[in-house]
Amino acid sequence: MKELFYGFYGTRIYLPLSGLSRKWRRFSKRLRNKEDCLLQQVKLPEISWKQCTSNRTARIWEHDKANGNIRISELGIISLIAEGCDDRTNLFEIGTFDGRTSLNLAFSSPANCLIFTLDLSPEMYTQFSLAHGERHMVEKAKSGARIEKYHQSNSLITNKINQLYGDSATFDYTPYINSCSFVFVDGSHSYDYAMSDTIVAMKIIKKGGVIIWHDYGIWEGVTKALEELEEREKFGLKNICGTSLVYWKST
Repeated sequence: MKELFYGFYGTRIYLPLSGLSRKWRRFSKRLRNKEDCLLQQVKLPEISWKQCTSNRTARIWEHDKANGNIRISELGIISLIAEGCDDRTNLFEIGTFDGRTSLNLAFSSPANCLIFTLDLSPEMYTQFSLAHGERHMVEKAKSGARIEKYHQSNSLITNKINQLYGDSATFDYTPYINSCSFVFVDGSHSYDYAMSDTIVAMKIIKKGGVIIWHDYGIWEGVTKALEELEEREKFGLKNICGTSLVYWKST
């Protein structure tokens, strides 16, 4: 199956190679005292993806990456974590984009889990300013476009996905409080939104659930927010080696 092939490639080949590349680029830029706005120096301690999940055989659907998607290695790790979620719980994603991650959460999670994915429509007012350079992720033809082609071929999977619309800073999360075994934070990358979305994620996650943040070390607002929170609150946030993912498990 191609899903198994891409899962193996993403976690066993792409991940270690991309991890080495990131370390070299950061080391090289530090030696030259050169800043890189898309690859910052990071402070959070690292953790192996194998410490985040007991599952080892990843499956990946929709492997083709578009501008704005997470890397195939990151998608594999998220799919493995979703596979270990408790059945009959919610998985919540902040930032749908084209629905690639939503689909993988639906395919990988237990059969009776529900996926809730929140996105901002282009015409919506935002509580905070968006980060510079991310407007194209909002002004797209359709939110969750990749989900549509599975409606007829795999309705059991797409029926698990519930698309929501709103500003993540003002959305009413009351129905989801303490109900989620997994939360993926990948909305706006501005500092204010990273802070706001993190506060929300901590409220809707259930005991034993996992929160994953995307674009740590890539977008300055996300990096600054997570490092400030860790320094102040001592949550125990960890950067998954070779990725821009940050991992935290509720206890």
